[in-house]
Amino acid sequence: MTFAQKSAVFMSKCMAKHDKKYKSGQPLPEGVETAEYDYLDDGHEMHKLNVYRPRNMGATLPLIIDIHGGAWVYGDKELNKGMCMYLASLGYCVAGMSYRLVPEADLTDQVHDVFASLHFIAENAAKWGADASAVMLTGDSAGGHLSSLALCICLSDELQRIYGVTAPALGIKCLVMSHPVCEVHSILRNRKYAPSKSGAAFQRIYEPLLFGKDPKSNKIYNYASFTQYSRNLTLPPVMMIGCERDSYGRHSKFLDSVLRNMVKEGRCPRYVFDYTSKAEEKDRLCHVFEVAFPFREDSKRVLDAAAEFFDESRKLRRHIWK
Repeated sequence: MTFAQKSAVFMSKCMAKHDKKYKSGQPLPEGVETAEYDYLDDGHEMHKLNVYRPRNMGATLPLIIDIHGGAWVYGDKELNKGMCMYLASLGYCVAGMSYRLVPEADLTDQVHDVFASLHFIAENAAKWGADASAVMLTGDSAGGHLSSLALCICLSDELQRIYGVTAPALGIKCLVMSHPVCEVHSILRNRKYAPSKSGAAFQRIYEPLLFGKDPKSNKIYNYASFTQYSRNLTLPPVMMIGCERDSYGRHSKFLDSVLRNMVKEGRCPRYVFDYTSKAEEKDRLCHVFEVAFPFREDSKRVLDAAAEFFDESRKLRRHIWK
């Protein structure tokens, strides 16, 4: 294994140990049914997704699609189960997928997995009683990166050619990013947006993992950060969730300034930054707190706010952003 690959495996083990500690005994809501599907028929354990739905609710429901985080190296569809079940309990059909992780896969592979799952969801939503024309796309941390990237690819023929995917038949009404890590190159190179003085180490580890042995020769290299792939696009409504204690808080604030400028330029009809300060928090918060502890008071508040944002976004004139 290379140094980068060994580092990815080490980070994954550390995150797994942390998750085991905080997820043990975590309460799950009653009245939510779960079903598992293979979105690709290749037998790969990461090509699966979960669908959550309120039990005994016969109506066609709005659809929330969640992409988990984990620094691109860790996690699967079970990681965000508690949060997804809570959202489903509010009256939504929720789908959350696994995707291949670094170092087995690179960023292009992960995008291909995400789009394979999006196509599967679009083709099967009606069977689940979900409305594929009323979709909230969401993701946390690295999943925030993948969800925003997926949205922009759906809106751009050029990005679809670069990444080698096609847009699914989904009506994405809004994007909700939780503590997103979207400026990949800034995190790799610029300490201003990194959580600590580790920019060089991040670059040494992540660039070959995400882009290959010769990163700059990869055709997606210049289309991998939010400020790159959102360029010249008009987005649907966007909500970002963050908190003062987030280890990537400076990065979220940078993204906040980018999105505010997009609103001024008329490239985003509505933008909300739900930011919880230390003075406002009920419990001590952390990076992606509503995923880690979805049933705490602070988490329920932001998840309820995200659901309300989705409901309001569905009322906007269709496809004004495309």
